[in-house]
Amino acid sequence: MPLIGVVAKENDSNFIRNEIIKNSSSMKFDVININRRSLENIKNITFEALIINENISELLKTSKYLEEIIKRAKYLILNSDISNDLNFFKDNKINVITYGLNRKATITISSIKEDDVLICFQRNIENVSKKIIEEQEFDIKVNKNNINKTYNILAIFAILSIYEEEVKII
Repeated sequence: MPLIGVVAKENDSNFIRNEIIKNSSSMKFDVININRRSLENIKNITFEALIINENISELLKTSKYLEEIIKRAKYLILNSDISNDLNFFKDNKINVITYGLNRKATITISSIKEDDVLICFQRNIENVSKKIIEEQEFDIKVNKNNINKTYNILAIFAILSIYEEEVKII
């Protein structure tokens, strides 16, 4: 059972957790919200993947625990539209997967329609089975209420792709 940590606002974290659990058919995920108050309590936990949907520079300045949690993670899924200073992560042996609406992100959105989004992998990614997910586009159905949660959709898609789960609808 993969342990996924989410550094985001509480409502974003809850949305990400619920959609990951709803879309996973073969794997059972345990998703934990990480915030400033919970960092000390979870400092010794090793997360297999971390989703960071906040400005990581500010959090790293205030907490040494977060730095240690990140170093132990296998995958780091990072919102590159918020955190553009990736120097900290280059020194560590972590699989960093960026997502966002910028052209340098590993995973981005090619187009948004009323009830679906076209998600683009701009670089190859290695999943947990050591298989390569090649550069390609995926058409994902999205509920009308969720179409404005593009960053969360990208994070959810990244996690589910890494763990070989098929995204049904977000």
